[in-house]
Amino acid sequence: MKKIILSALASIFILSSGYSQFEIGVKSGVSSFDLASDGIVFKDGNNDYKLNFNNAEYGVHFGVYTRLSFLGLYVEPAVLFNSNTVNFNLEELSEDGPLSTLKSETYRNVDIPLLVGTKLGFLRLQAGPVAHFYLDSTSDLFSISGYKHNFKSATYGGQIGLGVDFWKFRFDLLYETNLSKFGEHIEIDGEQFAFDDGADRIVLTLGVCF
Repeated sequence: MKKIILSALASIFILSSGYSQFEIGVKSGVSSFDLASDGIVFKDGNNDYKLNFNNAEYGVHFGVYTRLSFLGLYVEPAVLFNSNTVNFNLEELSEDGPLSTLKSETYRNVDIPLLVGTKLGFLRLQAGPVAHFYLDSTSDLFSISGYKHNFKSATYGGQIGLGVDFWKFRFDLLYETNLSKFGEHIEIDGEQFAFDDGADRIVLTLGVCF
């Protein structure tokens, strides 16, 4: 993982040094998962349980970026450290009605988006792929008997959205869609689970160029 991050950072600075129109800066911002799933049902002993998505707290990210401009286009790679927390309702299904408890999980990744864009008036239109490299996580779901998490080392998706530049400030609003399903890391008694929805996010970022 360290080699991937260092290689990405080195590539950003090497590429930047070869262009006359480039900028380097820092970025930070917030994000939120866009989910509306029916949940997953599983057994724990003789009892039936349902795990529902409750809500997502605002995730945070920060890191560095560079923008390389040529022929009316720009290419903008970045390396961002990202943390997201999601809350779940764990319901025990019984004849007396469901008994619900709140559980949460926090995921930390290194995100490497590569946006390609162009200006249309004062707006920037941009889109491109993004890679997520898993770092670590904390979870209340380990209280479930037989629970394990099985995160992939890397997942991939795409981003599309708008941006506005004002002096040294860079504002971006992006919609991110991912190829993986949300919650597909969940494993209970050897059975793999996933929610119906993809792990899509709304991403709002403020950048400052040097």
